[in-house]
Amino acid sequence: MATTFPWGESVTVLMELGFPVNPFTLNSATLGVLDSDYLDGTLLGDDVSSYCREISITRGRSDQLANFNAGTATFRLLNNDRRFDPINQSSPYWNSTLGRSGITPRRKVTVLLDGVPVFTGRITDIDVIYDYKLSEVIITASDDFVLLANTTTGDAFTPTEELSGARVTRILDLAAVDYPLTSRAIDTGTAALGAYQIDANTNALTYLQRCADAEQGYLYVAKDGTLTFTDRISSVFATISATFSDTGSDIPYSSLSVLYGQEFLYNRISTQTEIGAVQNANDTTSQDEFGITTLALSDLLLASDAAALTLANTLLDRYSQPVYRFDDLSVSMNRINAGQRSDVLNLEIGDVIEITRTYSTGSPASVTQNYSIEGISHSLTAGAHNVLIRLAPADLVYPFILNDVLYGVLDADNALT
Repeated sequence: MATTFPWGESVTVLMELGFPVNPFTLNSATLGVLDSDYLDGTLLGDDVSSYCREISITRGRSDQLANFNAGTATFRLLNNDRRFDPINQSSPYWNSTLGRSGITPRRKVTVLLDGVPVFTGRITDIDVIYDYKLSEVIITASDDFVLLANTTTGDAFTPTEELSGARVTRILDLAAVDYPLTSRAIDTGTAALGAYQIDANTNALTYLQRCADAEQGYLYVAKDGTLTFTDRISSVFATISATFSDTGSDIPYSSLSVLYGQEFLYNRISTQTEIGAVQNANDTTSQDEFGITTLALSDLLLASDAAALTLANTLLDRYSQPVYRFDDLSVSMNRINAGQRSDVLNLEIGDVIEITRTYSTGSPASVTQNYSIEGISHSLTAGAHNVLIRLAPADLVYPFILNDVLYGVLDADNALT
């Protein structure tokens, strides 16, 4: 049963700590039929939210030039009755027949807030802490990037030239990878990847991240456990998922940090495919003003030098000038209403949000900008729930609509999909 916080938000932490139920049983009238039952039974999740003292969840990446990391969750659990101790034979999770505990790595973990999944992963570490007769257990979980990080592509082979989405699917379909079809959402992609040999036992996650680098798209595990690959134009044609402001009319934020410096100032972009020549794009005006700062991307999977040069020019347009931008946004979930909580909990990596900041002095009196979500973190205790959203600037365009007064004009804001 879910645990409800004083401010009305509910939390459910499902951990598959037990052992399979309803296994196939020969000659049984109910369990001897191969239909919806599995041969080895179904492993049910046990809600351990009532034992949780702290929950910390981190998903996404540090900034828009980094690769996405594995999402992680850490749970600090009360363990005075030793139920979460893997060697306790009196634990409800001990199986006497097998002579072992269900408290073990790689078991599935799902966290739901107000019924909305915010993390899905697998147990990686179990640390038992004893303080005289008192005990806690810290359980750490990671999403399924941890599986891909420990998987290789098998024998060497050379794929055909294909779009990035097809290449991602090809890798996931390999017998040595065998990623579940029901746990993936893969965009078609816009970048053509070359017919370059993939060496034997290439790390699956590393190669998939190279596909995302070439596409300049997103590769991450969604909060419901779905491996997700999006192309470079998905965020460009996105709609606003939530609006935050300090005006009292939108979702309020508790803090908003600003980044304005050289962190993302690159006025010389150098790109190169696996076998091609170096392609350079330069903004000489920016170089004269700020000096030359170079972003170099090598060993790209792109199929041609022309594609590498197009990517260089795209990145040059994005990074050749310093940009005043919001960097992190924090929300106190225990200080907003249920509808606003729902809007925040339903946000996902890659979604676009609108943020308004007002000022009591100076000009302009307010700034409103659009941002894509690069990462989401949750920190929950008995007294508070704080959400940190990491941001990157989003430049939205809108699909061209024939004869529409607003969207029927081809300009900087409207474009053909």
